[in-house]
Amino acid sequence: MFATTTDRRRSGLLASALLVAVALFLGHAVPSSGAGHPRHHRVRAGETLWGIASTGYPGSDPRAAVDRIEQANHLTSASIVPGQVLFLP
Repeated sequence: MFATTTDRRRSGLLASALLVAVALFLGHAVPSSGAGHPRHHRVRAGETLWGIASTGYPGSDPRAAVDRIEQANHLTSASIVPGQVLFLP
């Protein structure tokens, strides 16, 4: 039997919805390469938390990045020392 235009349109919409659902699932199930991966940073002499945030999160607001780094490392101030290892979420 021949498919009507309505049947083809429904099939197309169903296929599109399925592809979107699979893409959303895979986007959460498989980590992206590079972005979003937690990493560590060993503080070097002369570095500041602001500088690390600016370098570690280019294109984002350094204030928000500093806040995230402080929270992730349970810091009560922006004071850091050379040799300290920071978790960068």
